[in-house]
Amino acid sequence: MKNSKNKKIAINIENASKRYFLRSAKAKKKETFFALKDINIKIFKGEKVAILGDNGAGKTTLLKVMTGIAEPTCGKVNSIGKLVSLIDITAGFHPEFSGRENIYFNGILLGMNLSSIKKLEQEIINFSGIEKFIDQALYTYSSGMVLRLGFSIAIHSDPDILILDEEVVVGDQDFQKKAYDEIEKIFAEGKTIVVCSHVLPLLSRLCERFIWLDKGKVKMDGGKEVVIEYKKNRSKLDIEKIGKIKNEKKFFQFLQSLPIGERFIVEAVSGSMEPLILKGDEVRVERCSLKNIRVGNIIAYWSDEFKNIIVHRIYKKSSKGIFLTRGDSNYIVDEMPVTEDIFLGKVINF
Repeated sequence: MKNSKNKKIAINIENASKRYFLRSAKAKKKETFFALKDINIKIFKGEKVAILGDNGAGKTTLLKVMTGIAEPTCGKVNSIGKLVSLIDITAGFHPEFSGRENIYFNGILLGMNLSSIKKLEQEIINFSGIEKFIDQALYTYSSGMVLRLGFSIAIHSDPDILILDEEVVVGDQDFQKKAYDEIEKIFAEGKTIVVCSHVLPLLSRLCERFIWLDKGKVKMDGGKEVVIEYKKNRSKLDIEKIGKIKNEKKFFQFLQSLPIGERFIVEAVSGSMEPLILKGDEVRVERCSLKNIRVGNIIAYWSDEFKNIIVHRIYKKSSKGIFLTRGDSNYIVDEMPVTEDIFLGKVINF
């Protein structure tokens, strides 16, 4: 990076590789697979770094190597300062302990001292939203409750370095809003942050440095020019100018004919889902059956009224079995029913 001579290093990775052995019932020999290969990265204190790459590029493996969750097969990885990872935020919990006891247990593992934990205990509980159950054993919690507690402890641990994975924001609509607000506050505090996500507009807004991984190797490392090159190389179905298509209905029918599991990208054309999804953000949609959708999911569907794809959240199911959706914004409360004939898929990156 430019002008890095006088900067203090927060994370230093030298010639790091991560190798796995793939087993096959048919093959007698183990197949070698490198999730990371010859990685050399220096991240400096106060930097906001985004890790880009398609699925399988090695992004999460790189984050795990940075945090010590995974050891590199060869090479060195060092960090200076208190590092907290929001990758596996349920790690460091004991199922027999109560939620309150786990705050202390997990907090100590994250490097907090007892006096700090005691001071922040109620704030952590309030943020998690599970105060009613805080003295119950953790094994009685739902997975969502455990994740919310883990997230709350982690963000209150005051790290020098924060590692974020894109799946970190958990819980219902209200908790997701709180979580995103808290993450944006952390970005504004001058901490060293490394984040992995497919949401390019969000990364472009929050980060200053971008590292593009491809097949386990660093393909490009730099400023926003990396995002531009990455976008050029991504295979995506671009429907940002859907309003200019002469026969919009046929285009919708084409999207709906895509097989289950197929993914495509749309652009948020309104602020109806703010603050979670901002106008202009890329939204990744996976084709699936409406039968697999639950209240609280964010979905994409076709609107004949607007001649466009709408991205809204399912907030309830009517007595007739029809899903009702609306945006998260307080000022946009339009309610829209969704049936199988207009449904496109589930949003997977928010």
